[in-house]
Amino acid sequence: MTVPFSMPMLEASVRRVAVQPLPQQIAAHLRELIIHDELKPGERVREQPLSLELAVSRTPLRDALKILAVERLVDLHPNRGATVANPGVVELRDLLRVYSTLEGLAGQMACERAEQDDIDAVHRWQQEMVGAFERRDKLAYFRANQAFHLRIIAASRNASLIEVHGQLNLRLHRVRYLAIMQQKDWTFVSNQHEAIIEALDRRDGALLGRLLVEHFSSAWRALDLLEAQQESAAAPAAAEL
Repeated sequence: MTVPFSMPMLEASVRRVAVQPLPQQIAAHLRELIIHDELKPGERVREQPLSLELAVSRTPLRDALKILAVERLVDLHPNRGATVANPGVVELRDLLRVYSTLEGLAGQMACERAEQDDIDAVHRWQQEMVGAFERRDKLAYFRANQAFHLRIIAASRNASLIEVHGQLNLRLHRVRYLAIMQQKDWTFVSNQHEAIIEALDRRDGALLGRLLVEHFSSAWRALDLLEAQQESAAAPAAAEL
C-alpha cells in the first residue's frame, strides 16, 4: 500500500485551528483514505509501512486505529492488527434508511429553528457546488455537498439528532462518496439542491423533509452497484465448489 502523504501533509490535511493530539491527526488521515476508497473494505491496515510513511511510531498509530474502531470504520483483531470495515449491503441499506429519515426530520426542524446565517451558509455551499459542477470537479463537489447537508443538519438545533447523524455519516461516507463519483446526471442533482434551498427559504418543513429523503436516490443506486459487484465477485468462487 502506498500512502500519498508525508507527515507534514497529514497535519495540514486536518485543517483545525487548534493542534490536535497526534493519534487524532493520524485517524483523520486514515479516515480520508477509507472514505475516498484508497483503503478498500476488508483491506489490512499495515502498521509498519504506515509508520514509516507518516514518520510516527506505532503507538500513536494504534491509538488512531482504536479511534476508527469506535467509529466502526476499522475492525481490530487480537494479535492480527486491523482491517478496514466491510459492512454488507443489507447493513448499509438499513443504515441508509435510518440516515435518510434523520435528514428528512432535520429538514423539518431546520425550517422551524434555522437562523438567517444558517440559510445564508446553505446558499454559499450551493454556489460552491455549482462552481464544482461547472468545472466537473467531482471531489470538490462531494466536499461542498457534504457541507451543504451538514449545515442543514446543524440548523435543526437538535443535539441528539446531530450526534446520531454524525455517527451514521462516518459509516456511510464512503457510499455517498461513491454515489458522487458515479453520478452521471449532474443537472438532475443540481435541480434537487435548488428545490431543497427553495423549500428552506420558504420554511416549508414538510416539503423540505420529503425532498431530502428523495435526494438519496443516487446513494441507493450506489448500493445497488456494490451489491452487483459483490455478487459478481462471489460467482467464480461458488463455481469452484
